[in-house]
Amino acid sequence: MDMLKGRRFEALDAFRGLCAVSVCLTHMYFVGSITELEFFIGSGIFVEFFFVLSGFVLTHGYINKVRPNFFSFMMSRFFRLYPLHFLMFGFFIALQTLKLAAYKLGIDFVAQPFTGKTATSEILPNLLLLHAWLPSADNQSFNSPSWSISIEFYLYALLFITISLPREIRTAAWLLISFSAFLFIHNEIQAIGEAPLRGLSCFFGGAAAYLFFTKFSMNSPNFLFGSFIELTLLIFIVLIVQSDWTHRAVVASLLFIITVFHFAFESGAISRIFKFEVFQLLGKLSYSIYMVHFGILYCLGIAASLLEKMFGADIILYKGVHVYFTLGGTVNNNIAVVMIVVLVVIVSRFTYKYVEVKGQKLGSRVVRSKIPKSSDSNPGNPPPA
Repeated sequence: MDMLKGRRFEALDAFRGLCAVSVCLTHMYFVGSITELEFFIGSGIFVEFFFVLSGFVLTHGYINKVRPNFFSFMMSRFFRLYPLHFLMFGFFIALQTLKLAAYKLGIDFVAQPFTGKTATSEILPNLLLLHAWLPSADNQSFNSPSWSISIEFYLYALLFITISLPREIRTAAWLLISFSAFLFIHNEIQAIGEAPLRGLSCFFGGAAAYLFFTKFSMNSPNFLFGSFIELTLLIFIVLIVQSDWTHRAVVASLLFIITVFHFAFESGAISRIFKFEVFQLLGKLSYSIYMVHFGILYCLGIAASLLEKMFGADIILYKGVHVYFTLGGTVNNNIAVVMIVVLVVIVSRFTYKYVEVKGQKLGSRVVRSKIPKSSDSNPGNPPPA
């Protein structure tokens, strides 16, 4: 394990970025554009990939700590996730406040402000990151993607508890947690809700995958075989993501665990491509892309609604449960999709620099101020989950 200490899995970082962009596209609805491809329609399932990767990476970052400290561990994770979550939550509160002011002036909206998914009763669960755990809360409230952050934060505490167990018990515990959650999902047993089960199954599946990776890390596949497996895994991912199989979620999650395990070796051609600067940039910005894109799309939806009312333009179409947009043709709609993705990346670079990085630095100062220097409790700097 000493040889793995401090290692960064660049291919997995790139994967994280590509998955974040795919999740962004799954929340976009433009008539005749790439957002109507079955792959992007089903890309919401990549949240499971984030859970797997978080379990894998955090186990890598903390399993060899001599004297792990719960406070430093949780503070490092809190300041990794919460600043951007709080910013985006505040952003949605501000939007609802503006909508309320406009509503009082007689400007009507499809949904009244501070109702439904943005009801005032959802504020406290969001602030406490409990909205995906509480049956009484709506896990899609306010900034919808934050439901997975809600799940992940409390999984960190469970990881810390189990990571201190003897190796054999720890491995068995992670496999048992993951297998049990998968079994509950497969049999549609909602003991603690679907969202927590999704997190438990994939997160601890990823943690167990790291333990297996350490056993085989010195036996990396050769380039040709590694390339073949990488390509095969990508093909299977595409097929499963765009499928409508009954047990698609479970199969996809298991495939993601295998994919993270294999790509950690970085033995093939695709792993080398993933190390290109553009993919590494997307990986670095992945958390921001995931968290800010919904707010940007929400604002664009409001703008489209106002343009329709002001100029009588036909921009919004209602198809089933989704609201689609059109700018007059397939070419225009695809250009709009690309421009929105670029806008999301630009905004994400800003939030990464001024929110994520500064939040982590603040967290490091908090930990240093509370933990004695002699304590081996440095939270480290594992790749962001």
